[in-house]
Amino acid sequence: MRIINQTIYFLYKILRQIGINLENQNDVRLEAMRNEIAKAGGKIEFKIEQYPDGSWTAESINVDGIITGDKITKNVSATIRDAVFTYFGVPPYLCQDDVLRADNEPVILRQKVYV
Repeated sequence: MRIINQTIYFLYKILRQIGINLENQNDVRLEAMRNEIAKAGGKIEFKIEQYPDGSWTAESINVDGIITGDKITKNVSATIRDAVFTYFGVPPYLCQDDVLRADNEPVILRQKVYV
């Protein structure tokens, strides 16, 4: 199922890049997500932990129930965005990176180091 969702996401992303506007920014699911994020202070914050084997987990500290992770750190931001969209029930064809983060907005990573 994940491969199908990724394929749909990338297909719609390419369509938007070539100028085909699908006019789905007013979808009720996106609006509900925006409202919930606004209730959380306008942002979703994550605590990210990285483990010695290279794997990592990210858990939201201000919205209960959003948790994700992977074995590699290559696509941390994309994986977190996917978890947020999934949490709010947004289908892949509505997922747009700019819905969750504005251009030039800093990304804050918190890391714990154990000795």
